[in-house]
Amino acid sequence: MVEHNYLKNLLSKSRFNRRLHNIDEPIWMLLFQVIAQTFKELNSGQEYIIDSFPVPVCDKIRIDRCKIYKQEEYRGYIASKKRYFYGLRVHMLVNKSGNRILSSPG
Repeated sequence: MVEHNYLKNLLSKSRFNRRLHNIDEPIWMLLFQVIAQTFKELNSGQEYIIDSFPVPVCDKIRIDRCKIYKQEEYRGYIASKKRYFYGLRVHMLVNKSGNRILSSPG
């Protein structure tokens, strides 16, 4: 959109990040409460599925060369592949119809 001049005053990535971090906590809390209430109203069945999947940054054999995650807290195990990895595990909360409610790295 920037290439076609639809957005002329686009913020840089760092400026956007600074403005995002300047938002006060009460505003964030209000925003999350409104979003939570909306999802509760849309999903009257209250049936959810929780799942997780790994996002490996590197395998155990390459940890000496990895510059992002070296600590033991980022070490995980993929049972289906029977191997260890370093990275994150994303947890997702999905409602019965398959709409993602929440996802967070854990």
